[in-house]
Amino acid sequence: MKIFHESFFNWWLENERHKKYAALIFDIDGTLSAAEKALPGATELILWLRKNNFPFQLLTNDGNHSTEEKSASLEKAGLDIEPADIVSCSSVLGSFVRKNNLAGARFFVMGDLGEPCYAIAAGLQVERNTRKIYSCQGIIVGEGNYDWQENISAAMNYFCKKPSAYFIVPNPDSYWPNGPDGEIGVGAGGKARFICSILEERGVKIRPVYFGKPYNAVFNRAIEQLRGKYGLKKSVRKEKIIMLGDSLRSDILGANKFGLSSALLLTGITEEKQLKKAKGLLAPNMVFRSLG
Repeated sequence: MKIFHESFFNWWLENERHKKYAALIFDIDGTLSAAEKALPGATELILWLRKNNFPFQLLTNDGNHSTEEKSASLEKAGLDIEPADIVSCSSVLGSFVRKNNLAGARFFVMGDLGEPCYAIAAGLQVERNTRKIYSCQGIIVGEGNYDWQENISAAMNYFCKKPSAYFIVPNPDSYWPNGPDGEIGVGAGGKARFICSILEERGVKIRPVYFGKPYNAVFNRAIEQLRGKYGLKKSVRKEKIIMLGDSLRSDILGANKFGLSSALLLTGITEEKQLKKAKGLLAPNMVFRSLG
């Protein structure tokens, strides 16, 4: 795979390439920031977008931090990002609740879903006491630190008795970067699929509902935000919107499946050796070594 350019921002400004596109969508971790610091070029690019009123949206699979929390952490990193600029995988929960007439329903939540809590904001009642799990209409897999053994065991026994109940997993990621030397942490999607695999051995099949990248729900939400905030017209073709991210299986796969122009940044979890093996929907339309 050819490296199209060293710097996305330089490429963006050369020959006014920005005039060929209608909007930008950014991943956050590994793309705009890392280890609570802005990546090179991120501050300058956001300032340019603000100055030129160019439509942009941030998209993240971080489902256990509210947009307010995420905005605050990015501000500390030196990035001028407002909560309204961010769409989280958990932001989709509200539309899911409305579509399925679940307002007021009680759901058991494993782990965190931000502060303020996405589930409460979506109109749900939240239960975290495993002894009361059977009074719930479904389970939502959050993130953060919690008693995995107690919660996973409770969830598996719950679905053995209620296999048709909702199993909502905002963040489908199996793992996430968790250290300076390539360490990883287990993601919400990994926990959910572990639960599903054990249940399948028991002859119980359940189907999780995923919201985040690479699934379409979070991309639809981002487009809605762009239309509402910037007046982006419905007639704008999806390929006129660039999705920039560092993950082949999250950002690039999701963008390609949704029909956006996909741009990979080699600033996060994807290395060149992985990029060379990427084929089909995992192959990005563009590749850059850095943002700026």
